[in-house]
Amino acid sequence: MFKDFPNTILLFTVALLHSALGTTAWAQDAKSLFSEYGNRIYQIRIIDRNSGKQAGLGSGFLVDADGHVVTNYHVVSAYTHHPDRFDIEFVSHAGDKGALALVNLDVINDLALLQLNDPPDYFIELADQLPEHGEAIYSIGNPHDLGWTVIPGTYNGIAAHSVYERIHFSGSVNPGMSGGPVLNNKGEVIGVNVATAGNQLSFLVPLNRLTAFIGRSETSTFDIAMGDQTVADQLRKNQRSMINKLLEDSWDTAELGHAVVPSEISPQVRCWGYSEDDPEILYSHSATTCGSEEQIYLSSEFTTGNVAYQFNWLDSKELNSIRFYNMYAEKFAKAYADNEAGKEDVTEFACHEDFIRSDSLSGRDVVTKTTFCVREYKKYRGLFDVLFFGASVHERTAGLISHFTIAGIERELAMAFMRKFISSIQWN
Repeated sequence: MFKDFPNTILLFTVALLHSALGTTAWAQDAKSLFSEYGNRIYQIRIIDRNSGKQAGLGSGFLVDADGHVVTNYHVVSAYTHHPDRFDIEFVSHAGDKGALALVNLDVINDLALLQLNDPPDYFIELADQLPEHGEAIYSIGNPHDLGWTVIPGTYNGIAAHSVYERIHFSGSVNPGMSGGPVLNNKGEVIGVNVATAGNQLSFLVPLNRLTAFIGRSETSTFDIAMGDQTVADQLRKNQRSMINKLLEDSWDTAELGHAVVPSEISPQVRCWGYSEDDPEILYSHSATTCGSEEQIYLSSEFTTGNVAYQFNWLDSKELNSIRFYNMYAEKFAKAYADNEAGKEDVTEFACHEDFIRSDSLSGRDVVTKTTFCVREYKKYRGLFDVLFFGASVHERTAGLISHFTIAGIERELAMAFMRKFISSIQWN
């Protein structure tokens, strides 16, 4: 009965897709692809040793005759953090089970490579190139542990504003499908399921990132006892590359109140505007909020790798200086770190306050109260979450609040970014 269940679910899923999409070719292709390659795709389970029950689920697929299985890092992250508490196992579409060993990981691109004992002599080939824009592709996985599902969709290129390169896939990648393969109509892998934004909007790790990861794994050795150091090294290398590029580039600026502030500082950053000018609140408020929209997954409660910043211009002709300052201080106090982290992940923030003086174009002195805060990663020493706050205090009933946060950065790079950030703010 169990062996028939996945195929029943697959046929039901294909039938639904056929009905919804009205495309017989897609349904037939989906069915034939799974019929041919289904024995090379596995459900990946994280097993709690004490209870013997599954603590996490995902998908994976064979990529060579040596028994290497690709999945997402986030699928096996619980094991990497607590290898003494968890095991990794596979379940085939026929119901066979077995143990898997972790061979390598790529936390930046959310990939992991596993080893299957006594591997078969068949696997799924990697494609030589990505499809053409608009071509049909097929995502395979086991959503919500319901059974194997093939999701036809469309290849829409690399997502705009993508920091770590993600394929934009018009199909539903649901929980449990993470780490499963996405195939072209030849049955070749062009990407790996990684995330969804709902409403038929999903994202895949692209072929080039997968190929590079497998290539690196052939010439490197991985020791689970050194897993935290491996992750720290990858985070450090990634942030050095990203932040150094930001430091080297020229930043676009935009006017906000009496100031000129940074806007989009890289193609991967998007900015959004907001303003309110209601007589009942007795002040006007204009703001820009900017940031990268992707983060690096470390655990279910810990993310990193993002850059975000915000500027708020407040101006009032109705409030006296004391009431304005109280309102100003309230806005200042609402800033926070943009990434998720718990007490077991990071130290408490340590802050340093100072006053900075600069000149405006009119020759008037500009005074800004600044607060610079850092919290260190407990497992990945030498990496910090950084918060910066700046509040101009030279005008009695108007001011600029500036704020940035960077997750997972070395202290020297954080200081260099802060200096460029402050110097990029000009006053009329």
